Amino acid sequence: MKNVALVLALLPCAAAAQTNWLYAPMVEACFDSGETSCTGTAATMCMADEPGGDTTMGMTSCLMAEHEVWDQLLNTQYALVLDYAAEMDVNAQFEAPEYAVRADQVRAAQRAWIAFRDANCTMQYGLWGSGSARHVAKAECLMLMTATQTRALHDYYIMP
Repeated sequence: MKNVALVLALLPCAAAAQTNWLYAPMVEACFDSGETSCTGTAATMCMADEPGGDTTMGMTSCLMAEHEVWDQLLNTQYALVLDYAAEMDVNAQFEAPEYAVRADQVRAAQRAWIAFRDANCTMQYGLWGSGSARHVAKAECLMLMTATQTRALHDYYIMP
């Protein structure tokens, strides 16, 4: 039982190492489309196509692999938003210096979101008690919340 727990604890690390995940282009296309209904499609396909994808470990691995792609997209969006906010701060520095705090606001919001995501997904994990589905629930939560935040960051700099 300890070996299973160790393997499940290492799944996020294994997924993070999958830089060439077969289904990554599907996730990127989903993001580029602006649609939200395609979130999770790559993980679902992975579960159906990959050997053992229908097991708890397989489902968790597929969900975490999709999460990692969303996390990479999120980091790209975050960098773009931070640069955009800093540029707005520079432009506002002389005219309205009290509003030249956007980069700090973006940073604070992202840090608060990370804390919320972690707490929320831990809550989802805890809901399942000792059942093996807790790993799937947490992985799905991380994937969905990261996809949503990636889109929110993207919207930050395309809206104004």
